[in-house]
Order: sequence, then C-alpha cells, then structure tokens
Amino acid sequence: MFYKNIIYTLTLSILFFGCSTSNQALNAKSASKSGYVSQSGYYYALIEKNNTGWKIVDIKDTEIEKRAKTNQEILKVNEANGEVNPNFAMNSSNVYVCRDSNNTGQYTPCTSNLTSAVTPENIVGLIKNLDAKSPKQKYVDKELIDEAIRQTNLFKAIENKKIIFERAQCDRLFLEAKTVNELDAFIEKYSSYAYASTLIPIATKNRDNLKIQEQNKKLEEERLAKASEQKILKSEKQLEKENINLAKMEQKAIDNYTKSIENFRKNIKKGVETNCGLVVDVKESQAKIDFTHKESVNELWIDAKKLFPKGHGCRFVNGKYIAPATF
Repeated sequence: MFYKNIIYTLTLSILFFGCSTSNQALNAKSASKSGYVSQSGYYYALIEKNNTGWKIVDIKDTEIEKRAKTNQEILKVNEANGEVNPNFAMNSSNVYVCRDSNNTGQYTPCTSNLTSAVTPENIVGLIKNLDAKSPKQKYVDKELIDEAIRQTNLFKAIENKKIIFERAQCDRLFLEAKTVNELDAFIEKYSSYAYASTLIPIATKNRDNLKIQEQNKKLEEERLAKASEQKILKSEKQLEKENINLAKMEQKAIDNYTKSIENFRKNIKKGVETNCGLVVDVKESQAKIDFTHKESVNELWIDAKKLFPKGHGCRFVNGKYIAPATF
C-alpha cells in the first residue's frame, strides 16, 4: 500500500511538473491614470482570502509591515513597472527551505499563502516530502499572485486609491504652505485640479496677503534703516558741533591765559610778586628778582617776558633760569 501511494504521487508530480523553481513574481504593467506619484515608489496592498476568494483590506502608499491574520497577504506594487511581489525578503533563486521552526508568525515565504511547494525532481525528494517533519522547499507562485490580482482588481483599486492619496496630499500641502514660494508652488500644481477649486482662491488670497505683508515689512525695514542712518548722522553732527564748541572754549581759555600773562608782564614793576620771587628793580625788559631765600644767589636779573605770576614754579638748571611750560 505504501509503494502504491508513492507511485500515485510520483505520477501526479510528473503531470504537474510545469511549476518549477524558476517561477518568479508577476511583472504586470498598470496604466497610470492619476498624476499622483508615491514618494516611496511603491504601493502596498493588504489583501485577505476567505471562502469567496481574495478581497482588498487596505491600500497605502507607505509600507504595510505586518498582517493581522494568517489568511492575509501584503503585496508590494512597484509604481515604475507594475511588478507585484509579496512584501517580504526574496532571493534570486526563488527557492525557500521551510521547517516547522519557521512558523513564527512573521510574514515570510514559509508562512505566505502565495507560495507553493517545489515539485520533487526524483523519488528521493518525493519520499522526503511525504515526511511531515522533513524540511519543505517552497517558491513564490506567480499564478497565485496573478489570481489574487485578478480577484481583487488590484490595479484599478490602486488607481481609485490614488485619487484619495492625491486629495490628501493636496490638503496637506495647502495646510503646510506658509510662504509665498510654497503657495505659488501649490497654486501652480493644483490650478487645474477640480478638487482644489475651492482651495486655489484661498491660497491665492493668502499669497497676495503675504506679498503685501512682505512689502510692508520691507518698507518698514527701509524706514527704520533710514531713521537709524539719520540718527547716526545727527549724532555725528551733534558730536562734531560739540567738539567744535569744546575746541573754541579751549582756545578761548588759552587766549585768556595768554592775555593774562601778557598783561602781567606789561605791568611788572618793583614790588610785584613773580613765580621766582619779589621784583626789586626793573630796567628796560629786565626785572631784578630778590633771591635772598636761595642759598646760591641773592639777586638775579631775568627777562620780564619769561616771568610768570606767583605760583607757576621757578626752576634753574646749571644756574640758568628755565621758564615754566605753557600751552
């Protein structure tokens, strides 16, 4: 009886040998009808198989990483060429060795319903397949994916979902547009888009208001810059004026001082106190000064034009009179 089962199974395997390990995932082109483009370059469809066949649970333009049920599959659709594959890691040989330990609940070729067992190439492989505990080889089955696509009308469903994605993107870009450039880009992108017909006038008004605000801000900045420049100029002129007045006051003080010294020298006479002492005699332009308080000399003649009022200091170097410093 055992050998009869083997021969029967082997006969069936020969009849259905068309499913080889070279089967690859579907390359199906879908005609794009929407202008929406997925940023990831892919669309992800969560599909579920029940008694009536495959149905779509959800379609996203971002990755669907997990399935909730074992009768669900996650299809990854390449927007560029329409290639459809299950959303798990695949290898170039499309052959996967599956053991009972592989059934961890994760979405893999060993837990997918879109894979089929590899047909044994000889009787040894066939015998191994009959052993429930032995590893099984599986491959991603193109025909199963084709059937799932057909039953779900996947490409049409994606096109319909693109309209929703496009509207959501339109709403998001409208809300995110905060500058003139962003609003200009939104208006240019969606000006011919019927769904945005109510948003375009608002975006246009917001853009124009921003332009007015920016223009007013620019004018205010220019006004403040000009006012600051004028203030600096006024401050510089005021400082210049103050410096001129100070210079005039200093010059006036010098003139007054010089004049007072000149008047002092014009009025030098006997009995006048000078910076070096009492004048005891005057002869032409010379004044005789009493130096009785000095140990080195008692009296000395000094040019009257070099004498100063009392308190300016009197200094001699090597017996020669040195007039005090002036302006």
